[in-house]
Amino acid sequence: MSIQTLQSTGQGVFRAYGSILFAENPWVGGLFVLATLWFPNTGLAGILAAMVGIITAKLLNFRDLESGLHVYNSLLVGLSLGAYYQLNIHLAVLIVLGAILAVFATVAMRDVMWRLGRIPVLSLPFVIVALTVTLAAHSYGTLARYLVPLAPYTTLINPWVDQFLTALGSAFFTPHPVAGLLLFVGIVITSRYLAFLAISGFACGFAAYSFLSGSPHPDLVAWNGFNFILVAMALGGIFTIPSRQSFILAMVGAVIAALVTAASETFMLVYGLPVMALPFLATTLIVLLALTQRPLSRGLQLTLETPALPEKSIENVRLAIARHGEFGSVPILPPFYGQWDIYQGFDGAHTHQAPWQYALDFYIVDAGKSFRTDGRILEDYFCFGLPVISPVAGFVIKTLDNLPDNRPGDIDSENNWGNHILIRLQNGLYVLLAHLKQHSIDVDVDAYIHPGKVLAACGSSGRSPQPHLHMHVQSGEILGSPTHPFHLTTVLHQTAKQDTTQFKLFVRPDEGDKILMPKVDAILAHALQLNVGSQMCYEVICQGVTQTRQLHVSLNLMGELRLNSDSGASAALSHQGSLLAFYDRNDVADIFLDAWLLALGLSPLNEGDMTWQDQPSMQYLPMTWQKRMISQCIYPMGTGIDSDYQRQWHGQYWQQKGTHVLNLPWQQDVVFQSLVNIEPHLACTDIQLHSPEFTLTARLLQLGQKADAGIPAWNIETSTKEK
Repeated sequence: MSIQTLQSTGQGVFRAYGSILFAENPWVGGLFVLATLWFPNTGLAGILAAMVGIITAKLLNFRDLESGLHVYNSLLVGLSLGAYYQLNIHLAVLIVLGAILAVFATVAMRDVMWRLGRIPVLSLPFVIVALTVTLAAHSYGTLARYLVPLAPYTTLINPWVDQFLTALGSAFFTPHPVAGLLLFVGIVITSRYLAFLAISGFACGFAAYSFLSGSPHPDLVAWNGFNFILVAMALGGIFTIPSRQSFILAMVGAVIAALVTAASETFMLVYGLPVMALPFLATTLIVLLALTQRPLSRGLQLTLETPALPEKSIENVRLAIARHGEFGSVPILPPFYGQWDIYQGFDGAHTHQAPWQYALDFYIVDAGKSFRTDGRILEDYFCFGLPVISPVAGFVIKTLDNLPDNRPGDIDSENNWGNHILIRLQNGLYVLLAHLKQHSIDVDVDAYIHPGKVLAACGSSGRSPQPHLHMHVQSGEILGSPTHPFHLTTVLHQTAKQDTTQFKLFVRPDEGDKILMPKVDAILAHALQLNVGSQMCYEVICQGVTQTRQLHVSLNLMGELRLNSDSGASAALSHQGSLLAFYDRNDVADIFLDAWLLALGLSPLNEGDMTWQDQPSMQYLPMTWQKRMISQCIYPMGTGIDSDYQRQWHGQYWQQKGTHVLNLPWQQDVVFQSLVNIEPHLACTDIQLHSPEFTLTARLLQLGQKADAGIPAWNIETSTKEK
């Protein structure tokens, strides 16, 4: 076995340990390994099972199973067996078989659970496999019982604290306060909010458990109290956006877990079976499945498709609000060329009422009228017959093209949406374009379309008293499904009270407003095009130290483009024709990548001189340690920077400047200036980030493309001059 294979397997083991308590850092997983080795019999059994799980996943080429998210079920099987039986050759064989079975169970159940309600599989495979092998072990005479050493009777810190730590240690079948202390340190390193949820959840669950049982036996709390902790962390910090409502849900979940724990003990102990994580699973999965059946809520929002640490979820929400006006709102381009008016907006008085309140109707008005001459025929109306273009990328699911257009003033109440096109987005939502002209649809069902493709013509079919275009986002495939919030992005917007248009990254226009699609600068868009395999080499001078740094673009298994640095730092990127945007920065420190993201993190690709705003994370700023401590105390969950951008053409290149301000008390504001020169056909040639205490400059040395199937590799040396 090569050194690289050993390193990969070791990191996989660490990730598996970390995933049990939602930690992403493999070094935190290493700390958890040390915690389990407090009881060597248990710890070694867990390590064996984790390694078997990783090897099985690799041999069978199961995607993503090398990550801790899946292999930890095999690990838990090994820990559970090591907590009850003496480790010997016979138990090792049972651990190997159980770990392999856990991998298969995880693969099989992951898809079933996702189809059931897009809920996570969690440790359900572990519980099923562990109970199976435990029942089997009862009939094996070759296994010797292992008695876990009892927690010390002497107080380590405080009786209640010791009980909390012991219960936390039992999540790894190591019920000892020292082991629990190591685990808690790892949780604090991972997320202070998760640590807060762990303490609060245990307090609520323990209080309910004690109230219901009178005076619970300490050993029962020590072995099963971790269920209260895990439920609170999962419901309040991983699968929901942290908020007041999610915290209340987490505490209610911990109390319910206490009830389920008492019921499970009564049933399971009769058969000599451990309760394990059954209360955690039952409570968490039932609550999450129930929440998927509720309508969209701004107060309590699930993150089942993209679970993340609470600090990361808060950052995603904050960035989404800064860029989209509302978390979960879908960005959409205007479905037309030129300038159109809003005939009816969100919550419109005519037809845009719940559950179809999130919708826009477009038409064209000139001098206060939507038609020429007397408006008696359809051809008199300015928008009739004009092209309707795709506002999104997605698959065409349904079309209807044979309904006649109504005469002005008439409506077809039997066919509400008239001729229409329904487009499925990558996120599972749908965009409906309705009231289209008869026989004008020029796209097939199942076709994949890109923004800007001509799809049909504006008509007046269905419930349409005059020619106009209806657009909304809906939650299901059936016509008439409840609508979902969306917004128009990268548009020129003019309200009914204004005489001039303003560039807007996001807008929800009202009735009477005007919307104009700005023209994309094709040369600028090409210069900032980051394709899979794109490579850039820079000479970076940071605080007087010169380095050569590499950036490249990759495509992950989720179909997400990421900009990666040679340090392992990365960020996701989206290039939607008229906008380049970066998000989801990982946790690897890299000042150069952060400077790159500050300079270009959100860049409209439209023609002309432009100004705009953004709110990137405060973590991008290379602050002094004093200001870093102040910022973390003032903003424990992070916050955004007030970033103001402007871009101008300088004859041979575009120059994009940014001012980035983080407001701190006591006149300790952090202020940075960024600058990037963008040359046609070359990309970002010069980058600067500076403050009174910090200076970073980067100069492009080489631009290239990594070879791929059918794509040749190429590299060009650049000879940029200082500007």
